[in-house]
Amino acid sequence: MSKRVQLTFVALAFFVGGLFLAPHVPFVQAADSKVKAPTWLHGFNVKSRKFSEFDFNKDTKKYGIEVYKDEENGNLVYISETGSIAVVPGK
Repeated sequence: MSKRVQLTFVALAFFVGGLFLAPHVPFVQAADSKVKAPTWLHGFNVKSRKFSEFDFNKDTKKYGIEVYKDEENGNLVYISETGSIAVVPGK
């Protein structure tokens, strides 16, 4: 028998076995449907200059960053206006 035919029979056997075992497997429930909302901590603007710029001036790009505390696990979540996200462990 070729490998392709053997693989087909094995896959069919697992599929049929799954059909018989699936009704006996208990349904999985989520742990808790209530999720705590994150707490806003800080909002600030930072300036970032290019390598070729030696001083901060009026043309230097500014980015807005918001900081939230995840109440579920205590992590701090930093979100920038460009969509970048950073997560660090809270104290």
